[in-house]
Amino acid sequence: MHVQGTVLPPPPNTVAATPAQPIAHWLHTVGLLIVLAGTTTFGHYHAPTLQSSKSHVVKYLASIVLEWVLFAFVLAGIRQRRAFFRTAFASRTVSWVQALGIGAVAYIAGMIAVALVNGLLYFTPLFHQRNTDVVLALLPRTGIEFLLWFAVSLTAGLTEEMIFRGYLQQQLTAWIQHPVLAIVLASILFGSVHLYEGLAAILPLAGLAFVYGSIVRFYRGDLRSVIIAHTLQDFLVALLVFARPVLDQYQKHAH
Repeated sequence: MHVQGTVLPPPPNTVAATPAQPIAHWLHTVGLLIVLAGTTTFGHYHAPTLQSSKSHVVKYLASIVLEWVLFAFVLAGIRQRRAFFRTAFASRTVSWVQALGIGAVAYIAGMIAVALVNGLLYFTPLFHQRNTDVVLALLPRTGIEFLLWFAVSLTAGLTEEMIFRGYLQQQLTAWIQHPVLAIVLASILFGSVHLYEGLAAILPLAGLAFVYGSIVRFYRGDLRSVIIAHTLQDFLVALLVFARPVLDQYQKHAH
């Protein structure tokens, strides 16, 4: 570039993005994967017993405790916890109001992903390998159970997003230095821990997780919107099932 006969140096090159760094020791991550594999296997083989239980109160409380214990284990291994929480909740990329809107869109996008994957599975033998009865048996049936289910949904939305999108996705990105592949692997892990719902549930939930993981990547680690979406996903399923008998009775009286 020439200005009044003076040769100016070219603009500096854009600084290359710093490679993602692990947020915990690799042994800690391996330990977490072993724990997840153990709880997944246990849940898969004991899934039929869930249908025989009359009350869900104990199961819901146990689920809440287990989720928080797993999250405490994850948190214990993170090197810079303050930075981890700041990235997850104090991002300046979007406001809390915007995060609510993005969360609602993420919920819809996630449901579309689940429907698309289910549509593809329909043409395979895998489509029928799902434990629908077990899933329905886990849903609330009384007012107290419904209130507890909200606590379960909120706990799952918070802790599972922190574990899978906040921790594992960052770790995998740092290890393989390929963000998209890291999202895919973290999504498959997320789908796999739902094995108790049947083999056919893994891929649709992995598709859901891929949507969430992509949103987190786009918003640079901000987890607020996907926590909202995840909570909505779990809670609204129970709400629809819980409200169905009331709606059926209303329709009968209406006619």
